[in-house]
Amino acid sequence: MYFYWAIIAPILPALAIFLSAVLIKEKKRIGLLFLGVLCVFNIYVSLNIINIFRRDYNGDFSIFPLNNCLTYVIFFNIVFLSVSILLIMRLDSFKENQSIIDVHSFFFKIKENIFKLDKTTDKLISIFLLFCLFYIVGFLNLYIHEFGHAMADILVGTYYGEIRINFFLQGWASGNLMGDDPFLLLKATIISLGGLIAESLFASILLLIILRKKEKNSFTWLLSIVISMLFLNRVALYFTFPQFLNISSDVLSLVNIGFNPWTLFFIFFPFLIMTFVLTLKLILRFYKTSLKSNNKFLVIYFLSLTTYIVVLNILRVIDEFITPLASLSFY
Repeated sequence: MYFYWAIIAPILPALAIFLSAVLIKEKKRIGLLFLGVLCVFNIYVSLNIINIFRRDYNGDFSIFPLNNCLTYVIFFNIVFLSVSILLIMRLDSFKENQSIIDVHSFFFKIKENIFKLDKTTDKLISIFLLFCLFYIVGFLNLYIHEFGHAMADILVGTYYGEIRINFFLQGWASGNLMGDDPFLLLKATIISLGGLIAESLFASILLLIILRKKEKNSFTWLLSIVISMLFLNRVALYFTFPQFLNISSDVLSLVNIGFNPWTLFFIFFPFLIMTFVLTLKLILRFYKTSLKSNNKFLVIYFLSLTTYIVVLNILRVIDEFITPLASLSFY
């Protein structure tokens, strides 16, 4: 399945608008969130406009014509600002709407069901909900990682052709580096590290926002652990060991352009230890404050994480050796 970047791009901001209006109480926080999302979106759009120029340098804007792109950007900003201002002005009445109350109740029920472990059925529901949470966070992680590579392509003076994401959460971004470029090694290094930098930066900011929250409930602690594991720990492992196992990865790409595998190991290994310690501290805090030192949920959590990893690897084997699975492609 193929998607134009300009059509897909508003989905996450639109979702952020709706959920923030439903789940956040303070108008000031909502305003800051809207402003941040708007800034990120416009930076993202600006880089992609540059990408269009570089990719279609002959003037044939066959994928997404420039005049349509600019019209789209202006239209989206007007709609985004109008909806944001309207929601902030009418936040109280908006929250009293029955549909919004139902959505809020639905999210609250999901959060509560994750921690219910009284019966076997409750445990199975908890495992399923945790699996869904892992998958959503994992997809977001991959989305940011691949667009990190794409944005790095643009920043070093080249362009990307396509971003592809499989449903078993494996992706790649196709760039275009010229072999006679005198700064080829430096640019290739920046592009290879683009995914790591993008997802680590995003996860760090997200964790900072979550952990600065004064009143943290069970789901808040759980979300911080999931983000730390699937963003920071995963990317640290991804950049520490694959070069020794000849596994296709960004760190193997760095080895292929001339970096010593042991040098890369000793660069990223401290990052792995740091993220592991952070995650362990979050788990211990979660264990003591929210679980009341009851390890039953931790068992369910790691069982769900194991299931998530096994299922993704089974899907990867099916895709590689049996039949290709569907993937999302972004231009």
